[in-house]
Amino acid sequence: MFESETEYIVELQPRITQRLTKLGFTNPRQASVLAHGLAEIASRSRTLDQQALPLFLSLDASRRRSLAELTVALKNHLDGMQDAITDLRAPLTELIDFLAREASGS
Repeated sequence: MFESETEYIVELQPRITQRLTKLGFTNPRQASVLAHGLAEIASRSRTLDQQALPLFLSLDASRRRSLAELTVALKNHLDGMQDAITDLRAPLTELIDFLAREASGS
């Protein structure tokens, strides 16, 4: 993970936590996982969009070694996103259930 990604995660996590608190989602463990996971995915997505993919698209095709190394980095980056998504499944389901209960007035 790049330093700029870590900085963005640190910036986003409290904002996400505040939003969850305002929604009344009070499970601290799940809220923490949600805040970190959503911030990580957003950060990695931003890096992919603004840095990694443009570099892949612009790198000269004759630079095969550089392209191979970049492709490995892209795969590792996507694997990290996939891990974060997997970690979010249960907390997201709990948040969805919570919001649905609140919407139905139970």
